[in-house]
Amino acid sequence: MKVFFQNETAKVFYEPETDVLILEYIGSVANDNQFIEINTALLQAFEALHTQKFVADIRKMGIISLQAQSWVANNLLPGMIKHLNGKKLYHAQLLDPAEIKSKVAAAGVKNRASKIASNFEIKQFSDQNELKLYLKTCCTTISRLQ
Repeated sequence: MKVFFQNETAKVFYEPETDVLILEYIGSVANDNQFIEINTALLQAFEALHTQKFVADIRKMGIISLQAQSWVANNLLPGMIKHLNGKKLYHAQLLDPAEIKSKVAAAGVKNRASKIASNFEIKQFSDQNELKLYLKTCCTTISRLQ
């Protein structure tokens, strides 16, 4: 595991075994500036890698504003897609079904992003085993395509 960013709210790290960049929220986001700082570090890490896979563990993220959701759709995801030069971006979100605020924010990001870019998909999971299976499956798909 290689850590690219860490503070009291989030950690951005790469898992070479699954070839996935992970953003794990370990606490609630304090404000839009903190959210953008974390996600800017995430984009910089993604641009330093060759992976097509990104997981956001947002179970402890808390609520994020509509402006922050728009920032993801207008800046983060397009930046990732641009870096991939035509390859597909595989994005998964790990949600806590009991955490309504994070679920609402995740749905907002998913809806905004689907209107802006087409060469990616966002999958949402509440079960870590299902997420791991998805990552293995898209690994196989990516390997066959390259």
